[in-house]
Amino acid sequence: MNYRAEIDGLRAIAVISVILYHAQIVIFGRDWFEGGFIGVDIFFVISGYLITRIILTEFEETKTFSFIKFYERRARRILPMMFLVIAVCIPFAWQKLLPMDLVDFAKSALSALGFGSNFFFYYSTTEYGADSALLKPLLHTWSLGVEEQFYIVVPIIILLIWKFARTSLLTIFVGMLIMSIQFADFMEGRNSELNFFFPFSRFWELLVGSALAFIELKYGRSKNTLVKQTLPIFGLFLIAHSILFFDSDTPHPSFQTSVPIVGVALVLAFCSTGDLVGKVLSLRPIVGVGLISYSLYLWHFPIFAFSRIGSSNPSSYEKVEWITIAFVLSIISYYLIERPFRNRNFLKPKLFFSSVVISISALAYVNYNFILNEGYNDRLPPILSKQNLDEKVWNNFKQKGKPCYGRLSDFCSIDNGKNLTHIYAFSDSHFASMSPQLVSSMGNNFNYLEVNTAGCPFVLNVNLYKIDGNLFAGCSSDHQKLRNQTIEEKPSIILVGGRFPLYLSLQQFDNKEGGVEGGRWHTFKSENKTTFEEEFKKTIQLLISEGHQVVLTYPIPEVGVHVPKYIFKVTKGKQLSEVMENFKPLTTSSLVYKERSASTFELFDSIQSPNLHRVYPHTLFCDKQIKGRCVTHDNDDVFYADGDHPSAKGSEMIVKLIMEQIERAEVNIRKN
Repeated sequence: MNYRAEIDGLRAIAVISVILYHAQIVIFGRDWFEGGFIGVDIFFVISGYLITRIILTEFEETKTFSFIKFYERRARRILPMMFLVIAVCIPFAWQKLLPMDLVDFAKSALSALGFGSNFFFYYSTTEYGADSALLKPLLHTWSLGVEEQFYIVVPIIILLIWKFARTSLLTIFVGMLIMSIQFADFMEGRNSELNFFFPFSRFWELLVGSALAFIELKYGRSKNTLVKQTLPIFGLFLIAHSILFFDSDTPHPSFQTSVPIVGVALVLAFCSTGDLVGKVLSLRPIVGVGLISYSLYLWHFPIFAFSRIGSSNPSSYEKVEWITIAFVLSIISYYLIERPFRNRNFLKPKLFFSSVVISISALAYVNYNFILNEGYNDRLPPILSKQNLDEKVWNNFKQKGKPCYGRLSDFCSIDNGKNLTHIYAFSDSHFASMSPQLVSSMGNNFNYLEVNTAGCPFVLNVNLYKIDGNLFAGCSSDHQKLRNQTIEEKPSIILVGGRFPLYLSLQQFDNKEGGVEGGRWHTFKSENKTTFEEEFKKTIQLLISEGHQVVLTYPIPEVGVHVPKYIFKVTKGKQLSEVMENFKPLTTSSLVYKERSASTFELFDSIQSPNLHRVYPHTLFCDKQIKGRCVTHDNDDVFYADGDHPSAKGSEMIVKLIMEQIERAEVNIRKN
């Protein structure tokens, strides 16, 4: 097929929108590219169009199709750059990532090599666009997984249709397209994370391009001047509208995603270098960006991820530097890697496939060793190596099914005898992180049931919704009732707590000293703040009125900085004693904690009962070692696993306070 410069112009729009979306640059108080994620969808349509046109053209001209040549072309296009980026990431991952993060990186690298990144990132519970996700250097390879899976399926489908139902090819394509978009829209309201990464939820976007290619080959392109002049303008408008006005609230992928997809289709179908849009998209600087778009896509995300690891709150100027570096590397790699490897004369097929096997083997070997050696814990200074081993213990504990996390199940209960007091833990991830220490401290003296759901406080008669407007199933009023129904009639001890400063403010934490928690909170209340507070009070009062003892844990101080990563960055693998002269301990203002938690304290303090027992974690960390400050570690231990969850040591300290109140609660039960 003839080269169309405007398609590279579309690629430029796609990659720039994705880069600006990931950069999160705020201008005049707003991130103007929150809808930039649709750049990937633009790539999907273009890929579907080009690939299908290549396949159909070969069928038309040769009456046959070479799978070997097809996959060789795809491999030459995709693999060399992907191998290079993964290889370059490895030393940075070794230097910057904590052991469990290094293991996660290695698994993501192996999944990328196996064309299954989308499945890996779904099953590793990654929420795309979340702050934690932005620190995963290879997260963006999920889209390559979707495309590669499409490349495997579509040639086979086209071959079968070509042989047995050639006249129905377009009908079958459109039928698959409709089923795919209906599936995506259906899944968006039920499992948005799976929907985002699942290939069948995305195939309709590629199939739009496929259908365009078939129509163009069979019927030709429109020659109507008015159509050619106006429809591409409208298409470009739809794309621009989506980039500027879509955001994380937008259901995606769904029927709503068809807005930019239709826009891309209109440009592909009707645009040419002779019309206004075609002239703009064919400008040399724009085409130049389009030509390096693949390299640019691959380079930008790991650059952003590793840079974010080293900077808790990067400025816009820093982000511009990241983008500049990505452009420089992309230009170099385009001329030294992309173009040469696409040329069969540069590297003959046998030599090329041999180099692919060697590259995959070498990269797989290195990353497998990262996993096998559990991220090489000995890289860390003692204060962090101990923390990492503790994290491993927690993961092993969770995998054994002892705690119940986010679901009601027999696996979450520990039954030590009929005559023992029951303890129920109904909270969020803050409590879940303390599970091993809590269970260990209780020993065999209590029966225990835990249903802790991330992002979900225990409040009856209140629904929480995801930021996209869909019900947060794990925190629905029905789920809360199920929690409550697990409590036996006889007096029990109920552990309640959680990250209430976040639930009440719906604002991520800012320590006012440069430590700003990134990302966006994934839920919001349907009810107003007053209703939420009233229902929480009613929930606690209901438990008490039914004869139960309630242990209420007040907010754990937030940090706004990932504590272990901060120490890892500052110490560079050395012991604290070796760098103490230049080391600034990570602390936060106790005044900021008080201001942030004021509404929570007011709410908790308003509930009065002799059967309500209070735990104050801040007394362990704030104004004790340093006046006016909340500490996050000492010379021997780290108290936080990240920026707000307690580490094993922090949990141990808090659990001691909780156990003191549990013992008092049990005394009350015996008295009554």
